[in-house]
Order: sequence, then structure tokens, then C-alpha cells
Amino acid sequence: MQSIFKTKIIALFMTCFLFCLFSLAYAESDLTEGYDENTEVTIKGTVIEIMREMRGPLIVKIRAGNKNYNVVTAPPWYLLREGISFNPDSELEITGSKYFSKDGSLYIIGRQIKNPATGGIILLRDSYCRPLWRGSKMFNRQMP
Repeated sequence: MQSIFKTKIIALFMTCFLFCLFSLAYAESDLTEGYDENTEVTIKGTVIEIMREMRGPLIVKIRAGNKNYNVVTAPPWYLLREGISFNPDSELEITGSKYFSKDGSLYIIGRQIKNPATGGIILLRDSYCRPLWRGSKMFNRQMP
């Protein structure tokens, strides 16, 4: 009897663990895989906040005119490896796909980020709009 109880408890914990694991994976892919060229926009604005969560991409909040946009960039490990950083109060020009999350928040999934002051361009997606941090072919992602 005790053996059956232990088996049920273990099965319950495993089910909860797998549910949480797949929920986190879905939440991350919800923001990074939904690029749609048909909704592509370019905005120019000021960085007002940089949001880092435990999992998922780095989000840069931009104020453009009277609107705020949450710009989905790339995983923090990729940005660190490529030497990419963002600073509050800096001006950026972002090209990306407009996206509304399930809770109605407005996001832009970044494809290209330009610093108008320096002319530097950061590419986050290839010509097929696939994330550059995915796949086996890795080459220079930041152009002068």
C-alpha cells in the first residue's frame, strides 16, 4: 500500500515538473519564434529600461513619442558573447516584428538595432528572420 502511494506521489511530482518545464519553454518561444515580416515596423526612441528575467531573451523598453515598446532582443548569454550591451537613455532605431502578447502587451521582436549616434548596427536575425543565436553556423553578428 505504501509502495503504491509513493509511486503516485512520484508520478504527480514528475507531471508537475514536466508541465513547468514545457510552460517555460513555450513562454520563451512565444516571444522569440513569432517573427512575422508582415508586421515589421521601424521605431526610433530612447531606452528607458532593460529587463532581465531568469529565462528568455533580454527585453529593452523603448519610449518612442508617447508610446512604450518592449523590444525582444536575444538571450543574455548571446549578447554577452557578442559584446552587445544596451544603456539607459541611449537613442536606438529598431526594426522588428510587432507582436501583442497574450496579456495584451506590445512587443517588437528585434531583427536589427541601429545606434544613430555611432551608426553601429546589431543584427539579431538572418535574412530569413531566424535568430542568429540558433543553429550551427556562427559568424560575426555586429557590423561597425
